[in-house]
Amino acid sequence: MPYWFDGNNLIGQPAAVSAEERGTRRAFLSVLSEYARARRTRVSVYFDGDDRDRSGQPPRVEVRYCAPLSADEAMLRDLRGRRSPAEIIVVTNDRELGARCRCEGAASITWQQFTARLGSALKSPTRKEEKEESVRLEEWAAYFGLDKNTLE
Repeated sequence: MPYWFDGNNLIGQPAAVSAEERGTRRAFLSVLSEYARARRTRVSVYFDGDDRDRSGQPPRVEVRYCAPLSADEAMLRDLRGRRSPAEIIVVTNDRELGARCRCEGAASITWQQFTARLGSALKSPTRKEEKEESVRLEEWAAYFGLDKNTLE
């Protein structure tokens, strides 16, 4: 199932701050790209505002800058335009947006619920290079605030 992420909500930065301080956004997108690669899926991330520097988009991640709409409005509009909104899982900590997405037929989970799924994905690495995967596991655990010892 495709995941749609409420970008600014999940990174905890308003659009103006994330446009100026791109490091958090890039790290977030990089981790989602690795998750999508490991799970052989694609993800979409909706950000409020716009970004003039759209270079270096990570693989398997569709990044949507939603200006002049809010990310919430763009997600809801896109859900209404889908034939099968039930195929989408929206990841947000915004309770109102989650409820509105469920009314449109999509599933909605919180960031904590997603990281629990992420932890499950990390328990069974798909790469043969175990040393590299071990380092990546530590990076993901640190980024998502997970205890790496519970993932092994």
